[in-house]
Amino acid sequence: LALPIGFNFPSSCKVAELFEAKFLEKSALEWEAELEAAGLPCAVIQTWTDWMKDKDARAARIVAEVGGEPQLGRTAWIKSAGEYPDLQLLQKGLTVSKEKSGPVPSVAGSPATRPLEGYVIADFANVIAGPACGRMFAELGATVYKLGPGIPQHGPMVMMVWQAELHQGKQSIILDAKKESAREVIKKAIESADVVLLNKMDNQLVSLGLNRETLDIVNKKAVLLQLKSHQGERYTMKSNWNGYDPALQGKTGLMTRFGPHDPAEVAKKGAGAGTPNFHGVASCVDYLTGYMAMWGGLAALYKRDSTKAEVGDWAVTSLATCASLTQLTLQKNEPPPSAVGCYATGMTSHNRVYKVAGGKYIYGQAPESADLVKLTADLMKMDVDGACKFFESEFKALAVPVNTVKEIAAICSDGGSITANFKKKDSGMGWVVETWEPTWFCLDGQPLSCAGAPTFSGADAVPILEALGYSQGQILGLKQSRAVVPTNWHKWAEDTEAPKLKLHYSDDLSKDGLE
Repeated sequence: LALPIGFNFPSSCKVAELFEAKFLEKSALEWEAELEAAGLPCAVIQTWTDWMKDKDARAARIVAEVGGEPQLGRTAWIKSAGEYPDLQLLQKGLTVSKEKSGPVPSVAGSPATRPLEGYVIADFANVIAGPACGRMFAELGATVYKLGPGIPQHGPMVMMVWQAELHQGKQSIILDAKKESAREVIKKAIESADVVLLNKMDNQLVSLGLNRETLDIVNKKAVLLQLKSHQGERYTMKSNWNGYDPALQGKTGLMTRFGPHDPAEVAKKGAGAGTPNFHGVASCVDYLTGYMAMWGGLAALYKRDSTKAEVGDWAVTSLATCASLTQLTLQKNEPPPSAVGCYATGMTSHNRVYKVAGGKYIYGQAPESADLVKLTADLMKMDVDGACKFFESEFKALAVPVNTVKEIAAICSDGGSITANFKKKDSGMGWVVETWEPTWFCLDGQPLSCAGAPTFSGADAVPILEALGYSQGQILGLKQSRAVVPTNWHKWAEDTEAPKLKLHYSDDLSKDGLE
């Protein structure tokens, strides 16, 4: 049920009908409480205004009090900082002291091409937010070991298709943690790591043996980097709440913005009018959470290395803080009707999307004095280039084409741009993928592309094990015992055929002859 796209259409429709009838039996608050108690993600859909007033969001400082007014709080934090001070209003005209109490960073020899070369990341994250964070570490030069579970946690869309974008630059190994020898591999990976990356709840960290207290025993210098669903800088009753990107879209008001709205109703009742809808099944909330986790992880690493600390830090961010951050510009007021719903045109009647000839669109910033009826009619007779030139000549204003993702990919596939590049990547495994070349970081004016093409899950087991100190004989034993699981949970490259499918790789089941 986590991925209904795995159903055929009739089955999906039938399940939806059953759910619809069942959900009508109780209120949203009752369902949230009941499903939350069962460990299932569920959120009452509310507006942005509701979220800014939410008691737990206020208590967690996801929404902070600044100068007597609500404002978004911090989006990532580290444990060693202790209790963060209250946010203060901006004070203009003050001279900022340039005195620095911390040590000046220094390096011996030439700086690395990528600043995190030599650092190791043990990446236990899944789906999007955590894996995006791990990929960014790889872009900065870190060695990222992606440690996957012995049994796939999601369907092929998550475990295979999304991996094409999110596993770039990483090395991957699959381990059956029910086997003692696999747990020893995990321990060695953690011992080698500078950062241990997870998107798990607090109780899951404890059960996995990856909480801060356990890390202090295994590798006390490692930074614990945790992505959560609901936490803010202060711990509250909701800080261990179970949720995904879509649940936080509902909780923070994003769904009430993107649903199909009647602008007249929105004008009367606000952004909550109409039918809520996804911004996307996996939206910018997931990616932004990955970016903020990266920020928190870098802050923790810098603090550890600059102060020569003997104990690593604990850095945290959450989907709730980042879903709020996507709405940063709307803290004071709800958007106008023209900026709400699936047919939104823009923030004002004149700064908006305009339709032009051929069914295409442009975005233009027309002055408020322009005759909107005439302008709209004139633009319908022009092509995209003509409409953009018209804005420049008539209004001395910006206008740009509106393109689909596929159109932008076609434009950016010739390698002519260093900041927008859609290209084929091949790791040599017969898996050619086409993805955007990540260029989030620029050093000396040059963007850093990803360090390597994505590989299949588990395909890098041998080089990872070699790096962790295992001999060829030991590696063969791990593979034969299935403590290290074959590539794509299927078979090793050297195997002529896959072994019989086993749903559970378990020592206990094997002993009983049940595996």
